Amino acid sequence: MILRYSVAMKILRWQWAAVLGLSTAGAWGQGILLPVSYTPVQGAPFTLTLIGDSDQGRLGPQEISRRILRDSQGRQRYEAPIVNGAAQSSTANIYDVVAGKLITLDAAAKTAVVAPIRVGKPILLDPTAQNSMPPATPPDGQTLLGTKKIAGLDAWGQRGPRVTKRPDGATLSTDREVWFSVNYRIPLLEVLRPEGRPQATQRVAEFDPAEPDPALFKIPDGYKVSDAPPPPEPEPGTVRIGGNVTAPRVLYFADPEFSEDARRHHIAGNVLVSLVVDENGLPQNVKVLRGVGYGLDEKAVEAVRKYRFRPAMREGVPVKVQMNVEVNFQNF
Repeated sequence: MILRYSVAMKILRWQWAAVLGLSTAGAWGQGILLPVSYTPVQGAPFTLTLIGDSDQGRLGPQEISRRILRDSQGRQRYEAPIVNGAAQSSTANIYDVVAGKLITLDAAAKTAVVAPIRVGKPILLDPTAQNSMPPATPPDGQTLLGTKKIAGLDAWGQRGPRVTKRPDGATLSTDREVWFSVNYRIPLLEVLRPEGRPQATQRVAEFDPAEPDPALFKIPDGYKVSDAPPPPEPEPGTVRIGGNVTAPRVLYFADPEFSEDARRHHIAGNVLVSLVVDENGLPQNVKVLRGVGYGLDEKAVEAVRKYRFRPAMREGVPVKVQMNVEVNFQNF
């Protein structure tokens, strides 16, 4: 990868979608601080701005911001990321956990793509209620950091090591500090201090507890609406993500690189890759579903094969799941 390019990655499934990283070269490579909830969290609406920053060497300092909204029914809206002040796309995702739909809006094209999603049982929160957090004793390997205010909210923190295994067998130790909202039960701040790598921070910078405009969770008038393609046949031995099956989480990723042919012809685009994440969190059966050519398809597969995941879990037991990874090569 060279300075003229940035690569954004998101992990998708036909009936499941979670924005796990806004940029493989940015602060959220370890997973977005506030992941999508497929369980309707009701009674605790908000509009917040999430900011991540780090110094990634070849690309220099990166500041990534994103606005996230949730209404009283638990619907969520994730707007397009802004990297160093520049919008990365014209799309927004609406996770309508009431209707069981994922709506992908493209403001530039005025289109909406609708796909079904599986949702869990609703959880009702009362942000004004008394709360006994933080816990009386820290989780294993963690140190409690006390409480403080973040973006006007009460938060409690914990800190401890996290060790991940690289594809070459080496281990990477990361000191992770995270602070949680007492009343909204969401993370507000995460600081990652990887061994031998720059520090990365994600934080909620602005928080508004007012009910968002209901129109933000609907398809605007004049948009062309279409259904997402039907899901492919699942591979034998895999289970569906959703319900009591949690999604895999990226623990390690490899930065995809532009091919010489794509760089020479100034080619950009999205490569959709299918894979199976096994019970050990390893990618299997990686193949291209939709490519752009010019060597980018091979570069996307090469990178995805190096990913390492925390495996999907069903009632505490690792399970094998099929999912898609969309690698977005953006030419700046």
